Amino acid sequence: MENKVFNKKEFFAILAIFVLVIIAGISGSLVLGVVAAFTGIIFPGIVTYLGFLIPALAIVIAFNRKEGSFLQAFGFKPISWKIVLLTVLLTVVSYPIVLFMDLLSQLFVPNIIASTAESLVGSSSVIFILQAALIAPICEEILMRGFFQNRLAKVCPFIVASIVSGFLFGAFHMNLNQFCYAWVLGIIFAYANRASGSIFTSIIMHVLINTYGAITTVIEVARYSAMGTTWGEVAEKERADSSNMIRYIIIYGILSIASVILTQLVTKKIAEQRIKEAPAKEQAA
Repeated sequence: MENKVFNKKEFFAILAIFVLVIIAGISGSLVLGVVAAFTGIIFPGIVTYLGFLIPALAIVIAFNRKEGSFLQAFGFKPISWKIVLLTVLLTVVSYPIVLFMDLLSQLFVPNIIASTAESLVGSSSVIFILQAALIAPICEEILMRGFFQNRLAKVCPFIVASIVSGFLFGAFHMNLNQFCYAWVLGIIFAYANRASGSIFTSIIMHVLINTYGAITTVIEVARYSAMGTTWGEVAEKERADSSNMIRYIIIYGILSIASVILTQLVTKKIAEQRIKEAPAKEQAA
């Protein structure tokens, strides 16, 4: 049983760093906006995203400079292929929870991905998939698990650290729809990383989830464009059908109960596999 003393001073210092990260990211985006306004350059989505992300990453890297090498400071430790396979399984069994939280949030706000899909994909679906499936997961995991989760876990009980870092992960997306499922995902990612002892676990999960989402977005944009409409318009019509929405929420709510149980079991299995592999690693060392 964990019995860690809650360090309020350090806890609120970490939250202050998060605010600084957001300010740095927004400032980077504003600079690009000013450049675009004066030069007439239309930056692709990936440049705008990096304009937000690079200053944010610079902040946490600077704060982590005394924690050893980059890989060590952010929790990059090798994992076995068995843990990789268990991580893929964990992604699959936990996904109904994501869908449930997504649907639940849509009782109040639109599906942000569907409503902005055309602008997200832009002129190049390949660049969009690269951004969503690789750049975003890796960079966001360095930020949210590599820095904030790991820092919080040092100053408060793990369950508190995971809930708070999950909340920050949700807030990082800056919209209620994604906030709801990102918060829950952040908690799952934190426990997955603790089980494996490596940030690679949450990176793999994040990459898989975003890859599925990005490919689905590209397909839906093309499909509805061929029909003379948009995914956002169709999604809003479906959201307006409250009886249908409630039915899906109940279905995915039931699936989520099973998903929570399976998520716990697979996470435990990852931890057991890590413990099993530890003696072999020690002998190899």
